[in-house]
Amino acid sequence: MNKQKLRLFLKIFFLLLVIQLLIIVADVQLSNTDSSLSAITSFIISIFSFPIRVISPDLPFYSGEGIPVTLIFWMLNLVLQTMAIYGGIRMIKRVK
Repeated sequence: MNKQKLRLFLKIFFLLLVIQLLIIVADVQLSNTDSSLSAITSFIISIFSFPIRVISPDLPFYSGEGIPVTLIFWMLNLVLQTMAIYGGIRMIKRVK
């Protein structure tokens, strides 16, 4: 993988990381205040956890298994999402 391809992969990865981290923080804050908006953030979290749920339906991308296991599942989920988006971008560029 050359540097340009790796940069695109890393940009996608860190963009997804930031977006998901913000959604998780928003969900936790909204859940603590008993806001009805927490239903929306929970739905978004379930969409983001799709790749890891294909492996096992009991695994959201943040699980209650402890911090190390949660981070491993989250990073695995991010890598799967990044690979799918990166592959889609590469295919679109090849078609053009």
